[in-house]
Amino acid sequence: MKKYTIIKETGYWTTESLRQNVQFTVNKLAQDGYEIVSVAFGTNMWAFPTAFITIAKEESTI
Repeated sequence: MKKYTIIKETGYWTTESLRQNVQFTVNKLAQDGYEIVSVAFGTNMWAFPTAFITIAKEESTI
């Protein structure tokens, strides 16, 4: 059974720093064996750039 998790990243200063942080996070998660389901960019209620990363990993059923 797959277990899904949503991770939120916020870039308080620039969209470029957010992009770099998301890129680093996605690469690290993929290296750790997670499936990257989606990455969505938007803003939060204070207009800070925000990204949501949805990941999945197969859970062992033993």
